[in-house]
Amino acid sequence: MIVNSVSGANPSETWVKAIDFVFKSGKRQSGLSREVLNFVSVIQNPLDISVEIDDLFRKYIGTKWIGKGANCIFPVTLNHVSTHLWSKDYWGRLRRYREKVDQLGFVVRRLKSKPHSKQLCCVTFDPELDMQPHRPFNPRMPCLIAVDIKFRDGKLNLFAMFRSHDFGKKAYGNFIGLGKLLSMLSRETGYEVGEVVCFSVSAHIRMKEFNSVRSLLLDYKRPEYCSMKKSVRTNTLETYNSV
Repeated sequence: MIVNSVSGANPSETWVKAIDFVFKSGKRQSGLSREVLNFVSVIQNPLDISVEIDDLFRKYIGTKWIGKGANCIFPVTLNHVSTHLWSKDYWGRLRRYREKVDQLGFVVRRLKSKPHSKQLCCVTFDPELDMQPHRPFNPRMPCLIAVDIKFRDGKLNLFAMFRSHDFGKKAYGNFIGLGKLLSMLSRETGYEVGEVVCFSVSAHIRMKEFNSVRSLLLDYKRPEYCSMKKSVRTNTLETYNSV
């Protein structure tokens, strides 16, 4: 089976390239208007955004979905987890898995003592909790299954695996949240921020977002838009603390 990939300068550019690919190459599957299997998204500068693409997302998809996609991975307020069950969001599963394990804390400590370790992996999936054979569908099963961190060539890189990835609404915010998570790890270890790489087993656009995504892509590809000087805003960690 072929692995498809896109690469972009920042979360915004990577996301719009990804939805363009999924829109053009994806197949109809059940309730999904488009689906591509084994899809890799490479975000070269995860702390930047393209302002124009960001504005298009807000116009056609909605500002709230940036927060919904980002804050479950890296909450606006870092004590956010204290008021929720550990299993409610990715941050809780990464910070206090089963109320016992601070996986991110382990990663930070190991990075300081053995930065080139190949064991810097955090999981969010819990078979006992998430596999419910008597239910036809479990809405609480996490889409983000695991993250892995690698320090190579002087930079800290983050790899994320999604079993199911909603590119119509959630992926853009997810990209931003993963960048914020990598920024935190970089700040706590002193290593330079590298890339974020997402592997999406199922990258898809749902029926509800099909028309919005199509309109966004048509707008994005207008000649007058393509000829615009693209502006980049840096440090999404600060930019999206209010989302």
